[in-house]
Amino acid sequence: MEELAEDDIDILNHEKADNYQRQDGQFPIPVSSEESVASHFALVTAYEDIKKRLKETERENSFLKKRVRLLEEKLLESHLEEEASSVGREQVNKAYQAYRESCIERDNLKSQLDKTMKENMEYVKILNEQLQSKEVELLQLRTEVETQQVMKSFNSNPSNWEIDKLNSELKLHNLELDLEKLREECNHLRKELQKSVESQGSLINGELIQQQNIHRNFVKLL
Repeated sequence: MEELAEDDIDILNHEKADNYQRQDGQFPIPVSSEESVASHFALVTAYEDIKKRLKETERENSFLKKRVRLLEEKLLESHLEEEASSVGREQVNKAYQAYRESCIERDNLKSQLDKTMKENMEYVKILNEQLQSKEVELLQLRTEVETQQVMKSFNSNPSNWEIDKLNSELKLHNLELDLEKLREECNHLRKELQKSVESQGSLINGELIQQQNIHRNFVKLL
């Protein structure tokens, strides 16, 4: 998965470097329709891989949440058993040690979740930048096609010129549809990430309050 991520970032960074060259005032090298389609296909492939990773991350987050809840339930069960059987201080200390370990594991899980969410948000940020770059590229391609149509109108008969024009317009239309679809999916992905971040924040705050309550109960037993 790390190799795929590096490949995706190489592709995106390459297109991003081209965009920087355009901003520096360098004259852009005309891109052929075939190269544009290949570049667009590479971007779509990178996006699909990002979306797949996001789904895997969501499944992993769900598993981690269940793991945290199981640890808390085990801790509460241990506390209730000790209280019911009037066990000694040694058992209370063991239970408290288990509580501390669960707190440490919870903090580790929180760090892992935060890292995963940050990585996914970075992927979306890069994708947004590449979408903007593709919009500029599409505009340049449209200008190039229109220029070629004018040139061919002087060197070919009307029937061939009309066919070339229709083919070019169809290709541009398909690229615009693909770009619009990709933009909508990117916006949807960004909203889902935002919801996930808010949900994680609420979950962690709730877990922190519950852990504090458990800690106070253990202190009373000591």
